[in-house]
Amino acid sequence: MGRPGEFLLCAPKARRAAEARYCTAVRRSLFVALSLPLTSLTSVAHAQSTAESPPNVGYSLRAGIELAARSFAYSDPLVIATNLRPYDVAGVPLVTFGGDIRPFAWSRVPVLEHAALGFDYAFAPSLTSSTDDGNDIRTSWDHGDLALRVPVRLGKHARAPQIAMTIGYGWLGFSFAETGPLAAEIPTVTYRFVRVGASGEVALGKRLSLMAAFDYLAPLSDGSVYERFRDPTINGIDARLGLGLGIAKDTRLHLIFDYTRFFSSFVPIPGDAYVAGGALDQFGSVKLGIEYGR
Repeated sequence: MGRPGEFLLCAPKARRAAEARYCTAVRRSLFVALSLPLTSLTSVAHAQSTAESPPNVGYSLRAGIELAARSFAYSDPLVIATNLRPYDVAGVPLVTFGGDIRPFAWSRVPVLEHAALGFDYAFAPSLTSSTDDGNDIRTSWDHGDLALRVPVRLGKHARAPQIAMTIGYGWLGFSFAETGPLAAEIPTVTYRFVRVGASGEVALGKRLSLMAAFDYLAPLSDGSVYERFRDPTINGIDARLGLGLGIAKDTRLHLIFDYTRFFSSFVPIPGDAYVAGGALDQFGSVKLGIEYGR
């Protein structure tokens, strides 16, 4: 033992070996006692930061198959007209793919973090049309969209119903590889339009959800079939209804029924080469696809 008044933590080197070992043990005990609370706080803060930190950018990718149909017909056509051909096709397979990106997922702002820029495209790999007299015409069909979607969740729960406003640009092309006289009669279209609408999603169970959407389509261009008529006025709508089924983490299947309708009116006068009151161009499809997103 040291003399009265001497502090063992500061014992000189000359002290006996037992006092030196005792001092070393005391130092270590104090260091451990002071370090444990700080280490625990640092570990908890790191765990909370890791658990709570949102992704910098959210995204989703999707792909699938679409079985589609088209029906084009004139309303109030001139009875004796021979140059107003209707058109019908069904069961056409299209390949679809697309995705979304949520650039503000990191923000944690309720509406802004879910705002998404989306892209979708579909095309028919092989399509041939036939006339009543047996002539085959190679046909092209594709459609796509670029859209901004801003969803609002109607509740704090992750599976609360949500509605979303959509605005975007879309196109739908249906053309024929025909350059002869028939080209002036068949309904070639190249719709370019602004899409404005709303969509919603409601959970039906732990993994199943119901989706619906309705959009107004404001055409910017239409295609050669409408150039044949005087003063055409064209409008369009698009309606979708579908189911989503979660099959794994961040992955779900989609089954969607889609109906698109372009309706038009014309103002013919006596002597016009093409005479009809208007036209109705309808597209319908059933889509089965898979989506992965985070």
